[in-house]
Amino acid sequence: MGRLLRELLLLFPLFSHAQIANYAHIPTADILQYQLQKSRRTTAIAPFKRYGLRRIRAAKFISDDDPRHIWAWHVHPNEEYNAASQPLYELFRKNDFASLAIIDVDKGETEIVFWDKQYYRRIADDLRRMGFLMSNAPNKTNVLCFRKIESTVRVDITIWWNLYHVRVY
Repeated sequence: MGRLLRELLLLFPLFSHAQIANYAHIPTADILQYQLQKSRRTTAIAPFKRYGLRRIRAAKFISDDDPRHIWAWHVHPNEEYNAASQPLYELFRKNDFASLAIIDVDKGETEIVFWDKQYYRRIADDLRRMGFLMSNAPNKTNVLCFRKIESTVRVDITIWWNLYHVRVY
């Protein structure tokens, strides 16, 4: 019995890694660098395909000439989405906790939507390591603002009861 328990404990890291491998691993530095290139009006190539996200067409809700591009990882459409009264990030529903969606605006901000705190922790930790300081947004208790003095890129993370919404601008 002791041998079986010991073998199971040795296999535990393998099982836990298998679950983590299902998450999209987009480095925060790549997202910030991409946003910086867009703000400088230089040629910016979206890095999202490189990390396994696929581009989604949402012709029912946004026209072909709309400057927003949607990228996704393990999401499906929200059948109750109302374009007239809800922001575009409400268009998505998670398939699992690894689900992630990105709304990329040409020459504008990048929005990231996810449902698992693991993504939030990774992004927040990366921003702190890069020297960004966190503060609460004025008059909003669910918005965390990350700023760096010598950087023009800003990050706001809004925490809702059912999802996380990150704006990089």
